Amino acid sequence: MADGALRITLGVYAAAKLAAKARALGVSPEDLAAALLGQELFDREDFTWINGDPRIQTSAPADLEGACDWDAVRPEVVALIDETFGPE
Repeated sequence: MADGALRITLGVYAAAKLAAKARALGVSPEDLAAALLGQELFDREDFTWINGDPRIQTSAPADLEGACDWDAVRPEVVALIDETFGPE
């Protein structure tokens, strides 16, 4: 398996589900299986992250000064939408 090739046998149910999902996505069953296995087997610990682990927030959250509560601005937004596009 030095070239990364691997041959697996799926059960009838799994093969049918894989084929149906691949068809719906417009990809080959082989490509979908490779993508699904790659996602399932991916381990962040196997990599060195240049800017640090993306799961750990290292910067402060965005400054929310001047932000408004949705309930306070909703009537104004709805009025603007109605004015622009007409009422629902």
